[in-house]
Amino acid sequence: MCMKGKAEQNSSLTQTEKLLPPRCNRILIYTTCYNVIDGVTLTVRKIEQEILSSGGHVAILTTRSGNDANTHKHGTHPNRQVIFVDNSIPIPFQDTYEIGFSLSAKIKEEIKDFRPSIIHMTVPDCTALYLMEHARAEEIPLMGTHHSNLPEYLDHYPGLRWLQHILGQYFRHSYNYLQALYCTT
Repeated sequence: MCMKGKAEQNSSLTQTEKLLPPRCNRILIYTTCYNVIDGVTLTVRKIEQEILSSGGHVAILTTRSGNDANTHKHGTHPNRQVIFVDNSIPIPFQDTYEIGFSLSAKIKEEIKDFRPSIIHMTVPDCTALYLMEHARAEEIPLMGTHHSNLPEYLDHYPGLRWLQHILGQYFRHSYNYLQALYCTT
């Protein structure tokens, strides 16, 4: 089933836009650290392979965390692209991981050009807030996967435990904006 977003419903489309098919099975997956091979990334890569094997299109939105050699670890595919967030910093105490803070105009344009039929986020961080805003503006459904109870990780960082409740409430608030949330096993 193809979903028509705001762009497809708009009668003022350009001639080129009118020639494009509706957004069918085009999934934008946002994960903070695609190039760090961990449980979240392995799950995302399995989802990605399922979408591609069924003829769908996938765009991975991620930071430049980890090893660049892992971007195309399983080869390239004509229906797959990777978009790197251009505003991110390393996570304190986790030098292999980065967190994104916003979406530049260039990245927003790349997302629009991909024309996702659904946006999938793996963590409700700052970049995810911008994705939620974009999805609402373009009337694109949002879904997510819950991989880790990140607020509990703060027990392991001296002086940060006080943030647990705040971070937990923020995540809960963000997850409530999704049309579907799945817990991976």
